[in-house]
Amino acid sequence: MNKLRFSILLFFGLSELSAQVKYPFSEIPDSLTKGADLVIREHDLRFEVLDKGKAIETEHLVMTLLNDRVAQAANPRFYYYEFEEIEDIEASVYDADGKLVRNLRRKDIEDGKPLTQFINDVRYKELNLPSRAYPYTIEYTVVKTYKGLMFYPDFQPQYSPKVGVQHANFQITMPNGLEARYKELHVPADSQKGPMQWEFNNLAPFKAEPNTPESELNLARIMLAPNEFSFFGIDGDMRSWQSFGAFIEKLNATQRNISPELKAKLEAMVADCPDMECKIKRVYEYMQSNTRYFYVGLGVGGWQPAPATKVDQYKYGDCKGLSNYMVSMLNSIEVPAKYVLIRAGEAEQKNMLPDFPNPYFTHAIACVPMEKDTVWLECTSQTESCGFLGTFTDHRPALIITPDGGQLVMTPKYDERVNTIVRETQISLESNGSATLVSKDVYSGISQNLLAELEGVPDELRRKVLYKQLNISDFEIKSLSLLRKRDRIPSVEQNLELSLPRFATSSGKRLFVPLSPLTNKLEIPSQQQGRKSSVQAHSRGTTETDELVIALPFGFELESSVEPQQLQTPFGSYELSAKMEDNKLIVHRKLVLTSAILPKEKYPDFIAFLKAVGKADKAKIVLKQTERP
Repeated sequence: MNKLRFSILLFFGLSELSAQVKYPFSEIPDSLTKGADLVIREHDLRFEVLDKGKAIETEHLVMTLLNDRVAQAANPRFYYYEFEEIEDIEASVYDADGKLVRNLRRKDIEDGKPLTQFINDVRYKELNLPSRAYPYTIEYTVVKTYKGLMFYPDFQPQYSPKVGVQHANFQITMPNGLEARYKELHVPADSQKGPMQWEFNNLAPFKAEPNTPESELNLARIMLAPNEFSFFGIDGDMRSWQSFGAFIEKLNATQRNISPELKAKLEAMVADCPDMECKIKRVYEYMQSNTRYFYVGLGVGGWQPAPATKVDQYKYGDCKGLSNYMVSMLNSIEVPAKYVLIRAGEAEQKNMLPDFPNPYFTHAIACVPMEKDTVWLECTSQTESCGFLGTFTDHRPALIITPDGGQLVMTPKYDERVNTIVRETQISLESNGSATLVSKDVYSGISQNLLAELEGVPDELRRKVLYKQLNISDFEIKSLSLLRKRDRIPSVEQNLELSLPRFATSSGKRLFVPLSPLTNKLEIPSQQQGRKSSVQAHSRGTTETDELVIALPFGFELESSVEPQQLQTPFGSYELSAKMEDNKLIVHRKLVLTSAILPKEKYPDFIAFLKAVGKADKAKIVLKQTERP
């Protein structure tokens, strides 16, 4: 690595310090501070491509921190790798009046290594700058050089609704003979100032509207990608998903061999399997029980998986290594598995654009395309169900790597038909309003995620989580058990017994009995005028079904019940009914929330639906005492 040159300025004396006034808080328009945590005063990002494998990036950023919610921004961190070097850093801190507090000193720079339990060449430089009374301002300039160029930067001038932006500029220059592509997202029409230059002014902070689809936060973003690139001396083409997949296939092709001994073991393991799904499941469970996740990211290894023979030998690997290992094992027994690149994370579905080939993948998985279905395999988990992806990689584009190159497809969408909660609850009610509740609840799909994580933890921790979750004012957990089923759509059965000292409210000879004791209260967002965004009831879709049986105490009869409810809307549906049978009150409730994205004009209808559900869930039946024991 080249010797790092730091521009470290020294103190000049109090008179000279006081004379240096830059970026006073008073110069920020009120429109940029109202509702903001941070204001970006200046942001200039310049990316100069020298050839298909080299570039220089210069970033100058001035930001004013308004409160402690952005305290972490006071310590900027800059990552670098074997192919990326930090050549220069300058930084300064100014108080609210714009007076220079201090320039960056050598001792203010911490050189560290994140994820120290992993094997990689990632390092960072963190600036430990002095904090001041809010508001105060930080200015820095960082120069990086790239020697291996697959990623071009993307630019997001306003990265959060709580950030105001005075001025930002983004520019890329290309040498003759090379071309870059760009994709604009929510960029104002007058922002582009040249073929590869954009400028933004006075972007005001805003309050994100409730129940807005993730894709409609409307934060401006410019994504870049090369047509041709060179990474660790390996040339690639990114004009299409097919050509980029061909580059990945070139990296992977030599890494798939397995030993004859492992091949024989696998063949014996699946010898009695009646179909392909059986073979996939057995090999997947073998991998889960014999390997563990351990990140390896040295050099081109950040993209090239470790050889399957090495993963088998050492019994560990990262997402690339384990996915390649799984593909190699399945291929050896005539199962046509494929290696897959994907951008993982709860909020990352929107960041892969089918019409814009780019390398911004963060994870590798495996899949087996079949005639009527595709089996998807998360290879880094030792507990996940075979064929289930979960929120980390569901419902988003994924790049399947084939011998012919890449093919972009969508991973499964888990909606309200899959993400379900089914409760069967028995309540024995006493004349004083106390009760015993016994419930068998089955959580499936995405709905089972939390309980699946709790399966292997101590019972005390499980109980703490449940005490926080249940929407009941006073209860004691008498027993709790979890039974996890690792099917293609996984589920967890929760068996629960509660003691409820004050389940029903007593008033004279009457008991007021709630009908939805285990359901979570729906949050109803505020009414809004001039809504700008579409409306989505649930990001994925979910269904709750409750069958509740309440055994009445001796001498009580039903005085008043609730009117049956049946609501049907584009956002979802709701049902509630109650009837008496053999001195037992039988209650049926079902709530469905869909992931449908509807026009902003439907927002009042959505609020009305939520209010109707909330009112119905608060309903109580009235029992009247007719005789005493």
